Amino acid sequence: MPRITLVLLGIIMVSSIAGPVGAQDTTQDNASWQVSVWYPSSDHPGGYDSILANLDVIDEVNPFWYTPRPDGTLSVSQDFDPDKLAEWRAADLTIVPTIVSFEQSVMIETPELHTAHIAAIVDLVETMDYDGIEIDYEGFDLDTRDAFSTFIEDLATALHAQDRVLAIAVHAKTADQGPGVWSAAAAQDWLRLAAAVDTFKIMTYDYSAGWSEAGPIGPPAWVLDVLAYATTVTDLEKVRLGLHFYGYSWQRGQKRPITWEAVTRWIDSFDLEIVRDPADMELSVTVVAQGLPRQDVYVADAVGLSYKLEQVLADYPELDGVCIWGLGGEDPANWDVLRAYE
Repeated sequence: MPRITLVLLGIIMVSSIAGPVGAQDTTQDNASWQVSVWYPSSDHPGGYDSILANLDVIDEVNPFWYTPRPDGTLSVSQDFDPDKLAEWRAADLTIVPTIVSFEQSVMIETPELHTAHIAAIVDLVETMDYDGIEIDYEGFDLDTRDAFSTFIEDLATALHAQDRVLAIAVHAKTADQGPGVWSAAAAQDWLRLAAAVDTFKIMTYDYSAGWSEAGPIGPPAWVLDVLAYATTVTDLEKVRLGLHFYGYSWQRGQKRPITWEAVTRWIDSFDLEIVRDPADMELSVTVVAQGLPRQDVYVADAVGLSYKLEQVLADYPELDGVCIWGLGGEDPANWDVLRAYE
């Protein structure tokens, strides 16, 4: 059995990793509570099975099937699968595919491309009879801020005219601009973007990532700070909280994604000690084994997830729901935590 250590107020306590912390009533006052999932959101082949196994919890799927082309049209990913689409529809899931871009998008270059890009998106949604579309345009320069906001506003108008919805995924931040705010996050004007879209998804994960020392990926204190800023610009009833179901392993100054499934194999194989900081409760282990380099690991599990949601929803019960990144190889008990909020 793994050794599990929780340090709290100077006392050494034993904690289980199998289920949620505490027995609080998790009933939501907000009847519109939604759970959406990005797919595929890891290299693990089990992501699709995770969706099918948890249809009673999942309300919306956001397949990563489209990217912008330089001429404003859309490129279709090789991951597009009409059979999956048919199965999701048979399960009565809301289908809002994600258009993803990590480059300066065509919608900011000229008015003609801006118009062509919106037309291509609306045509796609209508042709495929999607419920709407989600925009996940990341890493843009600060000087695209106004153009990007205008694009989202115009796209929302066009989609709403066809009774379709618009969602957006945004970088997490605790202020609009200024010291400590990454330029790509500052390039997203939450006040204008949130006013235009139907669903505003905040990617509250990767607090510790490749540019930092090993640490928690989505600590509750930081998440609460992000939401506190969000309350200054929008109604939280359209906000979904980004949840990570994955982990990271830091090794020799580099990090790589890792699954809960892989971490638990290490715990069992090497009798590793699980340590949880009471400030965040994320599962953390240090891998020191003969023949292996030292690795410092943080990964999501049901204990950390339950603790985070308890903290967040105590302060912000009006949240629209959650959006999940990292399907496949996740802790199955994560879904039981979410079931408690249905």
